[in-house]
Amino acid sequence: MHLEFKWSEFLKFSFIFSILFFLLCLQTLTFSDVSSTNNKSIEPTNENSLTNTVKKNFINISENNNYNNKTSFSQNQNKTLNEQKIKIVAAGDFGCRPIAQNNIKQIELQKPDIFLVLGDLSYEPTMDCWYSMTKGLDSKIKIAIGNHEDSEEKAKGGSKELKDSLLEHYDLQNSYYSFDYGNVHFLVLDTQLEFSLNVFQAFQEEEKENDYDNNNKDDESDKLDSKYSTTTLKDLLAKYNITGGEIPPRYLLNDKVIVENIPLDTEQYKFVVNDLEKANNSSSIDWIIVMFHKPFYSSLTSHIQEYIMREKYQPVFDKYGVDIVLQGHNHLYDRTLPLQFNPHNISKPIVDESINTTDKFFNPEGSIFSVVGLGGRSSHIFLNQPDYVVKQSNEFGFLTIEINGKELDAKYYDIGYKCKEEILKESDLEEENFNIFDMSSCKNDESKSKDSLEIIDHYTISKIS
Repeated sequence: MHLEFKWSEFLKFSFIFSILFFLLCLQTLTFSDVSSTNNKSIEPTNENSLTNTVKKNFINISENNNYNNKTSFSQNQNKTLNEQKIKIVAAGDFGCRPIAQNNIKQIELQKPDIFLVLGDLSYEPTMDCWYSMTKGLDSKIKIAIGNHEDSEEKAKGGSKELKDSLLEHYDLQNSYYSFDYGNVHFLVLDTQLEFSLNVFQAFQEEEKENDYDNNNKDDESDKLDSKYSTTTLKDLLAKYNITGGEIPPRYLLNDKVIVENIPLDTEQYKFVVNDLEKANNSSSIDWIIVMFHKPFYSSLTSHIQEYIMREKYQPVFDKYGVDIVLQGHNHLYDRTLPLQFNPHNISKPIVDESINTTDKFFNPEGSIFSVVGLGGRSSHIFLNQPDYVVKQSNEFGFLTIEINGKELDAKYYDIGYKCKEEILKESDLEEENFNIFDMSSCKNDESKSKDSLEIIDHYTISKIS
C-alpha cells in the first residue's frame, strides 16, 4: 500500500510538473516571438533610417555651405565691409615744407582707410619729395590732378611729365576715374581738362606783360594750341548766362580775349554721367563723394569759383545724389550748406528750405561743398563769406570723414601751427599776394597728440530710410 501511494504521488506530481513546464515553454516562446517581431520593426529605424537621415542632412548642410561660400563670398565680403566704419582723410595744396611734413605725420596717426589728395602736391618740378614724405600712406592715397601738376604752371615746374609721373606711380589709367570702398563710391575729376576762369586770368596777365595786342588776328586760335574751337570770353560767359557782376573786375581785364570753347560732351563729362548713374542705381552704395582741384564753390580769395564747371557738372551731381564734394586750389578751409544748382541764377545756389541747422543734416537735398586747401603750402585771406558758406578757417590741417552704415561724421582738424598774421593791402592783392601768414614765423606745438588737435568744424549727415 505504501509503495502504491508513493508511485501514485510521483505520477501525480510528474503530470503537474509537465503541465507547468509546457506552459512555461509556451510563454517563453510567445514572448520571444513578440520580442523578435518588435525588434525587426524597430531595427530599420534605429540603425538604418535614423542613421541615414542624420548622415544625409549633415552632407546637405556641408554642401550648402560650400555652395554659399562659392556663390556669395564677395557679397558677404562687401556686406562686412559695408557694415564696418570707414575712415577717410582729405586735404590738398601741400608742398614739402615743414608744415606739410607735420600735417602728413598727423594724417598718418589717423590711420585712414583712404587718403584723398585734392591736387597740388609737391610744387616742384619732380614728385620726389612728395613720394618720400608720403611713403607711409602710399597705398591709401587717391589723387586729383592740380594746376601745379600740369603744364598750366610750366613757369613753376608744372609739366605733362609731372602729371604722367603721378598717373604711373598711383597706377591710374586716366586722370579722371572712380572706385568703391565699402558702401562709398568715389569719383575723381580732372579740372585741368575743363575751361577755367583762373587760367584765363593768368593768360591775360601773361599777354599783358608781353604787350600782346593782336586779339583781332584771324589766326589767334593757333596761339592757344587748342584742340577745341575758340570764342571770345564775352561770348563764352553769355553762353553760360554768367554776368560780369558775378566775377571780380580784375578777372575780366579784357573780355574780348580768345578762349577755348570746350564742348559739353567731352570724354570726361560722358564718363561722369555714366559713372554716377551706375553708382546711384547700385543697392550697395549709400554715399557718393566727388573730389577735384579747382573749386565750383569757394569763398573769394586768390582764385575765383569755377562758374562754368559748376554749370556743367552740378546738375549731374544733383540728379544722381552726390553727397559731398571735396575741392582744393584755394589755400583755406570752408564748407557750404547742402546746395543744388540754380539754373535761373548761377551765383545763387538753392539751399534746402527745410534745413534749420548748420551741422546736423537728415536726408539733405543737395551736395555739401568743401575747400580743403591747407595742406601746408600757405594760407590765403578771405575776401568774403557767401551766405551759403557756414564755416571758414585759415588754420593748417585736414578733414576726416567717418562713415558707419548710413551715418556720416566729418571733422576739420587744426594741426596746431601759430603764425604771424600779415596785414594785406589792396596793392598786395593786385600783385597776387593773398598769403595771410608770414610762413617763416609759423611755429608748431609738437606736444599736441592726435587726440588733442582742435576741431574747427564738425558736421554729421544721416540717411533715414
